[in-house]
Amino acid sequence: GITYHGSDEVLMDGYDHRNKLIAGVDSDLGGCHDTQKSTSGMVVMLNGGAVSWRSRRQTTLSSSTTEAETKAAVIIGMQLHWLRDLLGEFGHRQGCIRVLEDNSGLVHIAHGQKDSAKTAHFRRAVTFVEEKCHRGIMWLDDTPSEENWSDMFTKSIESATLFKKLNDIVMGVTPRLYVSPGAALMIRTGVGANTSELLRNARLLMENDES
Repeated sequence: GITYHGSDEVLMDGYDHRNKLIAGVDSDLGGCHDTQKSTSGMVVMLNGGAVSWRSRRQTTLSSSTTEAETKAAVIIGMQLHWLRDLLGEFGHRQGCIRVLEDNSGLVHIAHGQKDSAKTAHFRRAVTFVEEKCHRGIMWLDDTPSEENWSDMFTKSIESATLFKKLNDIVMGVTPRLYVSPGAALMIRTGVGANTSELLRNARLLMENDES
């Protein structure tokens, strides 16, 4: 079964994430050989273990990795919205939720740092993700694929060692929290290189805002 943790040794590792939601999202591109449709994968973690996860084939075709990743980000945005409200009702108000994302193009688009005519045909999905980021519901953290837990929900992991590492993290066996260079910069200075203007007061991402 999934193991959850309550010790400060685990939940203060990297930064204070006690009772804080952290998520990962990913998508392949055309991984279904029969339909050429992509697969969205997501996992939401709380106190060292997974509380929500999904792997599902997308309903429409994508012509680029960024498009497929954007569609997956819409799913995690919807999931986090109600989970954020639920934790708030339990007395654990959430700040802006960190989402591990390994597509740097989407990270820049979501935080208003890049605009491209190539996104016009899936602009509604882009706008949805942008709105969630700019409202402070979530922020996308540029993360290597090998550190993105949701990668295992979208494709076969060729390395048995990497699969075991990701699986153990999701199951709470090894509650290791990856701190990206962007997240580390936020912790040190309160300013992140890959955040929107709203998120430049980045210490709020790591603290339980009771105000």
